[in-house]
Amino acid sequence: MKSLRVEILGRSYTLRVRAENQDMTRKLAEYVDTKMTVFRDSHPEQSDTTAAVITAMAIAEELFLERATRDQVRESVDSELTELEHVLADALTARR
Repeated sequence: MKSLRVEILGRSYTLRVRAENQDMTRKLAEYVDTKMTVFRDSHPEQSDTTAAVITAMAIAEELFLERATRDQVRESVDSELTELEHVLADALTARR
């Protein structure tokens, strides 16, 4: 494990991460910082805690939407594969 310093909303945080996860952790921190900064800039009257909670909710929503999209794509691919299996089976049966 390595120590990694990231900055989010003007505050520095030291995180313990595996060496192979450092780049991803930096990218995640940058993403969160950007989201929180955009929220804070749009709503300067809100506290940092509110910015963190609203940002977390927005990121969770993105995750859930991506998962739903992935599941729809998976179902579509599964359906297409099933249809292709039937077509192939019919073609092989007809050749005999």
